[in-house]
Amino acid sequence: MKKIWIALASVICVVSAQAAALQRADLSLKPPAACKGAGRPAPKMKETVHAETVGAAATTIDLNGDGWCDWIMTLAYPMNTGLPEYGAKEAILLGTDKGARTFGNIEKMRPHWKQQLPVPDGLVMPDGVTGMAPVLVAYSSKSKAPYFIGFSNAYPDFVADADSYAVYQWNTEFDTPQMVSNADYLTVMNFLRKQYCEGKHYASQDFQHPETSNADHPLEVVMCSPQMAAAIERAEHRSRP
Repeated sequence: MKKIWIALASVICVVSAQAAALQRADLSLKPPAACKGAGRPAPKMKETVHAETVGAAATTIDLNGDGWCDWIMTLAYPMNTGLPEYGAKEAILLGTDKGARTFGNIEKMRPHWKQQLPVPDGLVMPDGVTGMAPVLVAYSSKSKAPYFIGFSNAYPDFVADADSYAVYQWNTEFDTPQMVSNADYLTVMNFLRKQYCEGKHYASQDFQHPETSNADHPLEVVMCSPQMAAAIERAEHRSRP
């Protein structure tokens, strides 16, 4: 099995695309406006055939901020050689006025590879092997593209590697998701924990099998787990001088 991860960086501490520091007050669970095309069936193309999701309904989430609802496929990461491998481009199909398209501005990336020029850290490579959990999204008043969590090289395991659930935002120049800075990671994660965990009481078995407690959005449960709290604490430690 190919041991390829989806991003160019292996850590969460990457350069943020945001110029100004993100504040928790900038975030919301609700989009500023509804995206177009929700519920459209996924077209038959090589990405959906491999992922066995032909006809899957488009979500109500617009990951790249262009106003069109996107398809986000739940895919298991291959933990052994007997399981199928899925590329990141199979996890996300972008909605358009004509239907769907894959992501990634390869023409923009190619000169950087050939000339060995630096590219932004944390870019998701469309062909990189990945898993995708049902995503959580936080919308920002400062940008059209939301922050989201879902990519993981551990899914469908949730708590064994909580650090693998990084925060991403769309990089429009390279047309691909990008891991955010450590500071933005902390802001988004603490916002989500406040939204989903205050007043909630879960048992340890809920964290081991969050899909039982919340089948549609198991990461809402995982956000409240001791393992995710420890991952956030490690990120806070990295941010200290």
